[in-house]
Amino acid sequence: MPVYRYRGIDQKGEEVKGQLRAADQEQLYALLLEKGCHLTWAKKMGEMRRGRPLGAKELARFSRELGTMLHAGILLHRALAILSAEDGLRSDIRRLYEDLLESIGQGFSLSQAMEQQKGVFPPMMIHMFQAAQIAGDMDETALRLADYHSREYKLASKLKSALLYPKLLMVLLAAVTGFLISFVLPQFKGLFELMDQLPLPTRILYGAAELVTGYWHLAAAGAAAAFLAWGPIKRTKPVRAWLDKAKLHVPAFGKLQKTVCTARFARTLSTLYASGVPVELALRTAAKTQGNVYIGAQLEQVTAMVESGLPLSQALETVDGVLKKLSGAVKVGEEAGSLDTMLLSMADSMEYEAELATEQMTAYLEPLAIIVMALVVGFVMIAVMMPIYGSYNAVERMGF
Repeated sequence: MPVYRYRGIDQKGEEVKGQLRAADQEQLYALLLEKGCHLTWAKKMGEMRRGRPLGAKELARFSRELGTMLHAGILLHRALAILSAEDGLRSDIRRLYEDLLESIGQGFSLSQAMEQQKGVFPPMMIHMFQAAQIAGDMDETALRLADYHSREYKLASKLKSALLYPKLLMVLLAAVTGFLISFVLPQFKGLFELMDQLPLPTRILYGAAELVTGYWHLAAAGAAAAFLAWGPIKRTKPVRAWLDKAKLHVPAFGKLQKTVCTARFARTLSTLYASGVPVELALRTAAKTQGNVYIGAQLEQVTAMVESGLPLSQALETVDGVLKKLSGAVKVGEEAGSLDTMLLSMADSMEYEAELATEQMTAYLEPLAIIVMALVVGFVMIAVMMPIYGSYNAVERMGF
């Protein structure tokens, strides 16, 4: 919704000015008239800027606090006013709560106010509050969203923690290798030049060292160009789909990816469906939030199949990347008339499996990273020591 800068005359005949959001100048005039101000001049400042999407932790906090206050009988605008007045809030989040409060004051619903924030809130949350406004269970929906996003944050934190140690080892490996090539290897250059032929590992190491030291500026420029180009390239839908498909078939990691994506899809679909969102809309939203473009494209086809009359359980069997046991659980839920409960149960089960898979992957990655580091450092040491021992043997054969 655009923001207007305006000037007007209040009931005392004094000039007032400020900024206000409105659909058009007619709505702006009506809003100011309600405040006892007669509009004299207005200028459209443009559409609201797209904000930074809130993370799972921030969404969980917002949903829990809002749901708790609504459940206690506090009105929506009062709850938002309390949230915006809290101490310790980041300035952007405080401004976000104030924008929501202002939109609510102008007569918009909470879901409409969220939608006006241009991508700050996920579609799932907007759709759920749309359904909750009709059903009259805003407090329960908010608390359900708080539980959902808390689980998302917990799972994402575990995945980040699992990959942190191997990343640190790779950085350490690069630093140690750079030190050996830059400072240790040059100390033996004079000795190695006296030899007729260097061993193969030493020649490989010298070639790499000369490439790095002699053409470092070209290597740095090439690396920077590749880094800058890779960002836009990997965000294109075909490349993202190819990368996401490859992730699903990597040994050990692929199984974890399938489990995580299936758990997210099941929980999102269950949460939306239990909140009264139509199954077709719930499927479209869940397809976009499960985290894999390749799977998401297939789930769009699943939505079309369901709309044409095919049972959801049969449609899910065609998706590469969604665990097959989900379709079996959905079939049981369809027959028993408890699809939301069955999906929620499967999500809990698969999130537990994802935690176990994460721990198992960490147990594999840590020794693997140490082995790789040992191999690289060992290769460098062998490349340095082989010609030294060779020179000693040559001296002994010469009788010195």
